[in-house]
Amino acid sequence: MTFLVLLRIYELTGSTMAASFVWVASALPAMIVGPLGAVASDLFDRRKILMITNFAQAVIIFLFALTYQRIFYLSYGVVLGYSLFNQFYTPAESSSLPILVKKQNLPQANGIFFISQQVAVLSAFAFAGLAGEAFGFGTAALLGSFFLILAFFSVSRLPSIKVETEGEVYSFEETMVQFFIKIIDGYQFIRRKKDVFYPFAFLIFLQASLTILFINLPEIGIEVIGTKPSLVGLMAIVPAGVGALVGTFLTSKLLSKKWRKKRLIEISLIVLGTGLVLMPAIVPLLGNLSGKIVAIICFFAAGVSYVSALVPSLTFLQEHTPAKYTGRVFGNFWFITSIITVLPVLFGATITEIFGVQVLMVVMGGITLSMLGLLHYYMPIIFKNGV
Repeated sequence: MTFLVLLRIYELTGSTMAASFVWVASALPAMIVGPLGAVASDLFDRRKILMITNFAQAVIIFLFALTYQRIFYLSYGVVLGYSLFNQFYTPAESSSLPILVKKQNLPQANGIFFISQQVAVLSAFAFAGLAGEAFGFGTAALLGSFFLILAFFSVSRLPSIKVETEGEVYSFEETMVQFFIKIIDGYQFIRRKKDVFYPFAFLIFLQASLTILFINLPEIGIEVIGTKPSLVGLMAIVPAGVGALVGTFLTSKLLSKKWRKKRLIEISLIVLGTGLVLMPAIVPLLGNLSGKIVAIICFFAAGVSYVSALVPSLTFLQEHTPAKYTGRVFGNFWFITSIITVLPVLFGATITEIFGVQVLMVVMGGITLSMLGLLHYYMPIIFKNGV
């Protein structure tokens, strides 16, 4: 759905800046209700939260599919509405896995989780543009609503996922007080616990980088790969998704064989940063076929390296977060990421509009390689005790 909306706005306006406001619309609910969603997953049954939000999102997209032609700005509205319910869904989803799975099985569980997630992303992004062209935007949107209904029935089969609380809260006033107390407590926990704060910050960097690249995919397709925006899913997202699947499997295997998380993250950042710097410089100079082949290889390598940095960091964060804080930690992750990413996304769109997407990719590659140095010299807590 997000990719369909992004393509529609870009094709109607031809502006990366207009497309970037898709992320702004997505970030606004995170700024307003993000902390409440994070605390809700620590106070209420997460299974019920997942069911309610999936059903509500299905209704929003269904109504959008019937009315999208009337008002252009409704595209931003549906993203905003979808994101509003996502502020409750995401922390409930992210914080459920450490409860449902034993601690020693978390690396393998994260691998399975990301494989299923990447298969969904891979399939959707690969065929979203093609489905929009073949069947029309409205039919493709209806398909998205149908998948959310399937998700509703899927999460309904989960067991009840409740976290033990220190006391019962009965009145509405007491519930609201508990909400704000837990919000403040969650932020204080993240800030003072360094082995949570540092991987937390690193994961924000990874997510922000992915968002910036995603927003600029139509322009990358045209200027770097040399393909139509509707086909960029096949040329860029599919190989990156396949790489993510390979990276998930490989990372899970290496972690189970006691590879150091530090080593995996460092290698991944080197590959990812180098690829971002070299790809926009090399691919446009090659022939049509050879350039596309090299681009596919680069996106595949980027998928492998991104997941190989993400999974060890996420596993480390889960291992060092007590169960009663998981909802707030992972909910605040998306809340803070949404806020922090707004300015870089708009800044990246501005760079693309003025200097071109090649310059943006080189800048991001340089920042990624710089992050390698910061992780190595200024965040040793992540890598202590042979981790």
